[in-house]
Amino acid sequence: MLYFLIVLFASLSLWLQGEIYKSFVELFQVATVKPAPYGICNYPSSRAIYAVDLMLKWDADGDGRRIMQPQILEVNYNPDCVRACKYHPDFFNDVFSVLFLEEATGHNVTLLS
Repeated sequence: MLYFLIVLFASLSLWLQGEIYKSFVELFQVATVKPAPYGICNYPSSRAIYAVDLMLKWDADGDGRRIMQPQILEVNYNPDCVRACKYHPDFFNDVFSVLFLEEATGHNVTLLS
């Protein structure tokens, strides 16, 4: 299961959040296509934490309207979580509740797949 902890998206529109979530799902789908060491292998016992750095790029949709599109810059395994803890004091409580106790309800997470 792929969960996403909402850290810095409070002020984004729901449409843009959806686009960001969709890009994360696609990122991990592509990363798991090939077996290790070329990709991320299926490992049910894994409790990996990744950080995704992204920026928002102005673009135009099919009707010519200006929209923002997420652009993934990099993905880090086992990231430094200082900023996440600064903005969300319950960050590790939420992460550990989902990763180790499988309790997503009542925590600041969204199921992506």
